Amino acid sequence: MKKPAKRAAGASRRNIQSVANSARERWQAAKKSAKQAKQAAKHARRQFKDAKKVAKRAKEEMLAAARKLQSLVTGAGRRRAKAKSKSAAAKKPAAKTAAPRPRPKAKAVAKSKAPPRPRRARVAATTVAAAPIAPEIVSTIAPDVDDEDAETNVA
Repeated sequence: MKKPAKRAAGASRRNIQSVANSARERWQAAKKSAKQAKQAAKHARRQFKDAKKVAKRAKEEMLAAARKLQSLVTGAGRRRAKAKSKSAAAKKPAAKTAAPRPRPKAKAVAKSKAPPRPRRARVAATTVAAAPIAPEIVSTIAPDVDDEDAETNVA
């Protein structure tokens, strides 16, 4: 004779169902909170991108304002210098003797053409082609003809 299978001690069918239901509810709640966290992360990324764009735009505006201010300051300085030179010219007497020529500025001196260099004397081609001519020092004085004849006689 077979005996029927025993149930788990102290667990009725109703209790098992209630435990399963509570586990299902916890799982659904966790799933819902995970979905909300994912949405929040997506929203935060979008906000970060927007904030980066705003910061970039603010930086560009700041640089544009700085350029404008700089041009205003330099323009005002130029106008002041012009007004000063006009007032100084008005204060000086009209009859003026020939003023000494001003010294040339560094830029003008740098741009002026340099005088041509003196040309180097050409060395006569030798019969030995294998021996290269030393480019270190080239004499501008022509060698004595007598010395060359003495060397050829010795050899």
